[in-house]
Amino acid sequence: MNVLPRRNAQTAETQVVTEPSRLDLLEAFAELVAERWGYFMGRRLTQQEMTEKCKNEIKAAREKSKALNGSIEKLIKGEDPEVRAMIETQRADLKNAKEIAGEARKPFQQKIAPLAQAQKYCDNVAIPDSLKELGHPVTPRFSLSEWVGKAVEQNKRKKK
Repeated sequence: MNVLPRRNAQTAETQVVTEPSRLDLLEAFAELVAERWGYFMGRRLTQQEMTEKCKNEIKAAREKSKALNGSIEKLIKGEDPEVRAMIETQRADLKNAKEIAGEARKPFQQKIAPLAQAQKYCDNVAIPDSLKELGHPVTPRFSLSEWVGKAVEQNKRKKK
């Protein structure tokens, strides 16, 4: 165990600081990964709640979008002033429906955004830094390890 002397600027005392042990680092890493997964799960559950509670608004926007796309197809097939007017009306309706759906989703998005940022920070900074400190720096991989390949294959079979 290495002992590093530190000076406290206010009291001019020397304090003894010990380096963290490997076990301490591993426990901290486990806590970090658990926190990351907590953010992921909170985000996922909030998204499910949003989907459930905003179902009608989202459905209305999708239906208007489908109608608009159908009208555009009609216009492409044959020039018709009635279809052109119908498209303009449907575009206005779609814009309105998207705004309504966006407002319904806004409170959920406000909850999701910080969770997504925290998850991204853990994935891009905290976890790779922790792995580097533990002696396992992250390196790009372009093929699956054997155990992951088998697990993915088994998961595919279960879904069929």
